[in-house]
Amino acid sequence: MVVESGRVSIEHALRNQKKYSATMNMGRPKLLAVRPEDWMKKFLVPLVIVALAGIAACQRDASKIWFKGDLEAARAEATARDTVVMIEFYAEWCNWCRRLETDTFSEPAVRRELEQIVSLRRNAEKEGAGLADSFEVDSYPTMVFLDPDGNEMDRILGYLPPDKFLSRIERIRTGDTFLACLRQLEKDPGDVEAIERSVGGLLERSDPEGAIRRIEAFHQATGGDELDLCRKLMFAARGELHARVYQRAAKLYRSGWDRSFDVPDTAGTAHLHTLLSEGLTQLPDDDQAELLRQARHDDAADLLEIPDLEAGSRHNLLEVADFAFRNGHYDFAADLYVRWYESEAENSQAEVLNDVAWRLYLSGREIERAIDIAQRSFAAESEPETADTLARLLYVTGAVAEAVALEERAAREAEGSRSETYSWVAQRMEAGEPLEDEPTFESYPGKRRRAL
Repeated sequence: MVVESGRVSIEHALRNQKKYSATMNMGRPKLLAVRPEDWMKKFLVPLVIVALAGIAACQRDASKIWFKGDLEAARAEATARDTVVMIEFYAEWCNWCRRLETDTFSEPAVRRELEQIVSLRRNAEKEGAGLADSFEVDSYPTMVFLDPDGNEMDRILGYLPPDKFLSRIERIRTGDTFLACLRQLEKDPGDVEAIERSVGGLLERSDPEGAIRRIEAFHQATGGDELDLCRKLMFAARGELHARVYQRAAKLYRSGWDRSFDVPDTAGTAHLHTLLSEGLTQLPDDDQAELLRQARHDDAADLLEIPDLEAGSRHNLLEVADFAFRNGHYDFAADLYVRWYESEAENSQAEVLNDVAWRLYLSGREIERAIDIAQRSFAAESEPETADTLARLLYVTGAVAEAVALEERAAREAEGSRSETYSWVAQRMEAGEPLEDEPTFESYPGKRRRAL
């Protein structure tokens, strides 16, 4: 793109030069009685040199950011420069990875900061798959930061806009890291900032048990004076444990329980623990699936008693609502989504609004309010995704013509398989057929694999 931009600039200069010469020759031929090759030497050659120098500089800048060697070489480079290593794990299909590249890494201030460290990029589903597994990376983008000895210092999970990314990486580079927070928590178990950052880091590293232990130690160290904070952190940690255990249970159910599975007898997983201890795996497949789904619903209900939703922050309302929705508590989730929307709509991003509208659509709750939310999202960003959500909501209320028009627009503006999906939905709408969309909880734990 940089080279192309440079080429266009040169052609633009040539066209402008021809127009300028022709115009001036009409009025003052004697002053411009020079050979074309002289003009080339005088004006165009320096212009080309400057343009090519700019292109080369941009290319050099890019090479400064992404290190070309392997991790061992990157660590050696970090040792020599007394800095840290960053590994960005991405996937080709990941839209947030593309946005991180185009919106965040393209910013000059971010690029300058990245030049201060040794940065690697690895496709987590191709050449970087083994490395991603070694760091237990299971979502993208994920950026893992290491000291020169290879010890993980911190990580950034997901997309961040330039200002927030710059703030995080500056803190990491100067030693204000997750690892430093853990060490501070060992010295002072009641440190508020350290516990918040440590729990967040442990959950990013798929260690909810470690987070729970530190929250309990923090609660004891503070003598119960930070109860609201403990509730917030404990809900996040036990919610993550709940999700991981039930994901594991679904995989084992689908594979025929081909390996052992230890489930902790604790809040958020106690119902599943009881099921397995009472011989769940000996029951018929359909009974197993129904009992697993019910246990997941009941264990989630226990966790939904943790947050203080009256005193909770707006962010907590959305977090708790998402958890309730994922685990089949649709009425509970819808109530929280409406409360969140009434207090937060003016300051919410289109993508968040669209997600809320979509979940209300899937659960069949608060449809009229969901249409309001979807319309606000579509007005803010008229993307294929927001058009699709609004179209489906309109369709279930009987506004077929408007729904079809929006869905066809989504199909025209989308690319690849998404365009094909939207076209198929538009055809079903025109035919008056049900869309049969439902939350993924309703199909948990999935279909059992057939024996070969």
